[in-house]
Amino acid sequence: MGRAVAEALGLPGRGRSLIEGNGLVVTWCVGHLVEALNPEGYDPAWKAWRWDRLPIFPEPFRYVAIPQTRDQFDVVARLLNREDITEVVNATDAGREGELIFDLVYRLADCTKPVLRFWTSSLTPEAIQEAYQAMKPGEAYTGLREAARSRQEADWLVGINATRAQTLRMRRAGAEEGVWSVGRVQTPTLALLVRRELEIRDFKPQPFWTLRARFAHPNGTYEGRWFKETEGQTQERFATEEEARGLAAKLEGKPGRIRSATGRTEKKKPELLYDLTALQKEANKRFNLTAEETLGLAQNLYEKQLISYPRTNSRHLTEADAQKAPQWIKSLAQGQLTELGPFLDELRKRWPVKLDKRFVNDKEVEDHAALVPTEKPARGLVGDELRIYELIARRFLGAYFPDRVEAKTTIITEVEGETFKTNGTIVKEEGWSAVDPPHRRKKVGMTADQAEAEAGAKGHLPKAGPQGEAQDVPSEEEADEETEGGLPLVKKGEGVEVASLHPKEGKTTPPKRMSEGDLLSAMQGAGRDLDDEALRGAMKDCGLGTPATRANMIETLIKRAYIERKRNVLLPTDKGIRLIQSLPAEALCSAELTGNWEARLERMRRGEEAREAFMADIRGFVAGVVADLQEAPAPQIHGSPCPKCGQPMRVIPSTRRGDFFHRCSPCNLMEPVPKTS
Repeated sequence: MGRAVAEALGLPGRGRSLIEGNGLVVTWCVGHLVEALNPEGYDPAWKAWRWDRLPIFPEPFRYVAIPQTRDQFDVVARLLNREDITEVVNATDAGREGELIFDLVYRLADCTKPVLRFWTSSLTPEAIQEAYQAMKPGEAYTGLREAARSRQEADWLVGINATRAQTLRMRRAGAEEGVWSVGRVQTPTLALLVRRELEIRDFKPQPFWTLRARFAHPNGTYEGRWFKETEGQTQERFATEEEARGLAAKLEGKPGRIRSATGRTEKKKPELLYDLTALQKEANKRFNLTAEETLGLAQNLYEKQLISYPRTNSRHLTEADAQKAPQWIKSLAQGQLTELGPFLDELRKRWPVKLDKRFVNDKEVEDHAALVPTEKPARGLVGDELRIYELIARRFLGAYFPDRVEAKTTIITEVEGETFKTNGTIVKEEGWSAVDPPHRRKKVGMTADQAEAEAGAKGHLPKAGPQGEAQDVPSEEEADEETEGGLPLVKKGEGVEVASLHPKEGKTTPPKRMSEGDLLSAMQGAGRDLDDEALRGAMKDCGLGTPATRANMIETLIKRAYIERKRNVLLPTDKGIRLIQSLPAEALCSAELTGNWEARLERMRRGEEAREAFMADIRGFVAGVVADLQEAPAPQIHGSPCPKCGQPMRVIPSTRRGDFFHRCSPCNLMEPVPKTS
């Protein structure tokens, strides 16, 4: 990124640590160069994990250079203090965390020179030159900088103190090894998975029966599902097999008639543009990529100047962005995605076409606009990088196309006073979905290619099933809910024959375990059910974590043996479940804490709240959490009874991440804890 800036500003060369020329010096941070000092760095007594050493409140906070990147920090620090350098340009990522990275380096280097803020969402030469001419004094971002520091220090205080207190509790209860890490974002995220897992374990499936009929009409056959309307409630099931078979016997051979045949047209607007979380969810669903992998691929594309800044939480463009959109379309026409040619040709015929207010809204853009291709054509992309670029390109191009139009048909068939419903869908106009086809679920026994081919031949896209919700219709029933394709042409009052009747057994099913995409959705939507309107507003655009940190948070939970990834599903481990079940401080498991913080940090950014008041309240909160954990009864460490002596065995972690053992110390016996199925 530093080299892209240097090149755009006319600096020659490709230095390892800096590039200098024309009165300018460009250097870079390689990620973070500075980190918070460990507790023992303040006071050696804080190295011991003891109740009488808590809570830990360093004053003032201190920072140190990260050992692995110390050489680069020394380069940057020397440049900041070089006598002939008179001004410093902060060109880190344009957002709260980028501001923090710069501020920590600037302060640790004891630099006092005036700062200018360079702010861009794209690394193309044109965007860099434009941002360079529009820099503002660093003082214009004081509120953002203070919010960044406050967020970092508050997370440190909660993480250090709550982790030590919870670990001491678990040791008191007999958990011999390991750290029980707790954090403001980490723990509520883990709680989402744990609560889902416990719902699944507690779920008791209930059997039910449905009745389906195949009807013969002169224009063709179709299927219907029995239903009954009673006092505004729709009944579609029978509690027993006898009821279903009894009704089937009663209706067998009886004539039917069309009670009603109604049609309606539905228009579906193009999907909003991608933000990072939406892109990660889609890539997980389509390509089984983890959130971390998708972020890495998007970062690579950004550094190749092919897409805009990836760590965005906006799905809109600004008016200024919309003025550049024709250049982005031109780059798609010149790039390697030749399959977009017919759509670009169609767009040329309708040009000029402007994006409507659904996509362009300055009020919906904070630091960065939605993910879009840049004016640099893509060439030579392969593999997953190409897949991610194509997702972004198609989503952007699809915004210029008309609505998808579907014809929906509902037939109600009556036999001896009993009613059957049939739904059908025909795509009349693909519109935007021809450019940006929604993900198609493949059928059991079909390859992805076969599913795509079948869906394309039928001219429709399969109906999306609900994600992450309790479902009481089995998957085979879901597939029958709607006939996707044409139904025979029928009219009200016409007669039909009952060709067959088939009762079918089903069982209610538990909520689904979460895929990585499901968890990202849950993290993004966390807090929207809070009672406090101000907190809901603060969580509206962020949820748990930020688009840039959610991927890392998932990997952190895996690294700390709280969750494990099995195929495309995330499962809490026994250790993760025990942590959530044993925490007495409910605020640590709830999104409400983040909502409260984000609301106050936003006020701080606007200059409406003092940093000192926020940090004083954080220290009070942390002191209360430590006291609650110390006073709470020690949690029970559940273990199987020892097969030799009958005493409860302790649960201890294995040296292999994610594995645990039951151990009986008197008998020197160890047995593996069965893993979650």
